Amino acid sequence: MESPEPARRTALSVPAVRRLVTQWQAALARRPSAADLLPHLANGLLLELPGRTVRGTDEFQGHFEEFRAWYRGRAGGFGFLGARPAEEVRIQLVSPIHAEVTITRAGSAAPQQETTRQIWRVVLQGGVPRIRGIAFVQHPPVVALTRP
Repeated sequence: MESPEPARRTALSVPAVRRLVTQWQAALARRPSAADLLPHLANGLLLELPGRTVRGTDEFQGHFEEFRAWYRGRAGGFGFLGARPAEEVRIQLVSPIHAEVTITRAGSAAPQQETTRQIWRVVLQGGVPRIRGIAFVQHPPVVALTRP
């Protein structure tokens, strides 16, 4: 017996968006194929990453190959993109079909490590919450000033 398809929504909710964040982190931890990530991603995807911008996953416009090539090149890990737990996840519903998610991670417990922040744009597409964009921002380490 097949599992039932998730209920189609007419509006986003904070629990539904939080579930998307959790599912994305779990998917990246498994290191699936690029095609297996597509159900989490919306049409018009824009990933603003350090040193690279990846646009779309649409096969008909040639974007899927760009996404797949970028993803394949990330064999070293996805900690920066969400494969490790976040310190803080803030979700703001912007409209019935749009949400903004801010995810903050510190490099380590030491203040000398960089802090990373992701700003996600989530959209309700086909009745399912999907990631439309992720902007990745690194903040330099905090340096303590000492008096001589």
